Amino acid sequence: MIHPATELRFVNSDVGYGVFARETIPCGTILWVLCRLDIVFTPAEAAAFPPPYQPILHRYAYTDGQGRVVLCWDHGRYINHSCEPAMLGVGNDIEIAVRDIAAGEELTCEYATLNPTEPMPCRCGAANCRGVVGCDDLLTLWPDIDRRVAAALPRARLVPQPLLAFARDAESFWQWVDGQAPLPSCRDFRTAPAASLALSARSSATAGRRRGGP
Repeated sequence: MIHPATELRFVNSDVGYGVFARETIPCGTILWVLCRLDIVFTPAEAAAFPPPYQPILHRYAYTDGQGRVVLCWDHGRYINHSCEPAMLGVGNDIEIAVRDIAAGEELTCEYATLNPTEPMPCRCGAANCRGVVGCDDLLTLWPDIDRRVAAALPRARLVPQPLLAFARDAESFWQWVDGQAPLPSCRDFRTAPAASLALSARSSATAGRRRGGP
């Protein structure tokens, strides 16, 4: 489930659609949670869908750290990639804003955390754009991702959290925020390539999640 202060907008013919903030969203805000309305498949269940369904899964689903194939029920599926993402994962089922997000700004995530199985050309426009989102990018990106999440997490107690009621494990989230439990590293949510669902056809970067990413 994506944050309620967001909306779906058409970006352009190359990118397709994206998710944008309707108001300022402060750093530390939970922007997406894996909720009970999101559809979760095993890899075998996803592979068993008839051929007409496969392009939909290929375009809009992602593979999480447990090897599950997740299809977001709302417009969270349209979150696009950026090499300078506005949101990053805390554990497997929550993503937070890692900086303040201005009204009208697009919400973006890091596709390297979504277990891609094919390289994706990237035209995100960030100053540090990698040019390609590679299948193994997380192996080198994880220290910076973990640092950014750890820096933003203390802000979670200071801002409204309308999505927390929908989180599957709010207790663990607060334990991480309050330092009562070790914060999981994003590298722990990388699956073996054979278990991942390819994300190469998604809508910006040239791809688009949720997010999932996310």
